[in-house]
Amino acid sequence: MKNRKMTKKRLLIDLLLLLVGLPVVSAVCWLALRVKPYRHWKPAAVAVQVTETDENPYLNPEGMTQETRILPPEGFTRTEAAPHSFLRFMRNQPLYENGSLIYTFDGRTLSNGNAAAVYTLSVGDEGYQECADTVIRFWSEYLWANGQKDRLAFHLTNGKLCDYRKFSRGNRIAAAGDFAVWLPIAGASDDEQTFHDWLMTVMRYAGTHSLEKESEPITVQDARAGDFLCHGGSPGHAVLIVDEAENERGERVFLLANGFMPAQSAHILAGYNCDPNPWYTEEQLSAETVCLSTYTFTGDGILRRHTGAAIN
Repeated sequence: MKNRKMTKKRLLIDLLLLLVGLPVVSAVCWLALRVKPYRHWKPAAVAVQVTETDENPYLNPEGMTQETRILPPEGFTRTEAAPHSFLRFMRNQPLYENGSLIYTFDGRTLSNGNAAAVYTLSVGDEGYQECADTVIRFWSEYLWANGQKDRLAFHLTNGKLCDYRKFSRGNRIAAAGDFAVWLPIAGASDDEQTFHDWLMTVMRYAGTHSLEKESEPITVQDARAGDFLCHGGSPGHAVLIVDEAENERGERVFLLANGFMPAQSAHILAGYNCDPNPWYTEEQLSAETVCLSTYTFTGDGILRRHTGAAIN
């Protein structure tokens, strides 16, 4: 076997190949780390703990859904909900036992002092279910449950549209900063695991900024379940309207729900400043400063996703 003679020309070629090859290898490794196509969503382990609670005229301790647990204020009745509406979907959401604590994605428990009730909706163990993610999660679970897969699409913070149909065909998103690209690197599938894997991707790269961008302001008089309060920021916050009731004068009150940081159980907000009444009035939600039990919104107003994407 002949020894290869290292000429200047040969050395130059090898150096060029090295210079070209290193970025390519680095890019492939980076994409593999960013996409992780075989990482699957799975729920965090939960050890539910229950504390004693004071008697509350707005809570029925025996109720195990939003509708049966949270009672309307005196003189108010819940508004009618169509069979397949988001409002009906939320009213049927199961709750943990009255007095249950909030749990985080890593198994820790938090106080339920700001929660009128805690949903059993699972939290993924990756930690991608904070405030905006909780809004996205409820919307997505509703659309999935009602067979509206074509509407499962959200813009990421960098503006890239991440839609379920494309994801289910085996495409995965690699994203960093303002850069995002679809890569056909997984097998096609269309099941609940795929849905939750897609949802994990959305929750990883979307947030309060992207929710604001794909929404428009509405008045409190037009507000309904599925609309939300949102302050885009790092951190910002988002709170979802999940129920409503009305009195004979046409005045309405609303239940609000949110998740928080770190990723944790979605829960119905308690009343502001330790008020046992968890229902927020139109006057409270239309104020310049909206004071909730977990956050204060200033001049943000109520938002609704753009026509075609709105939840109803």
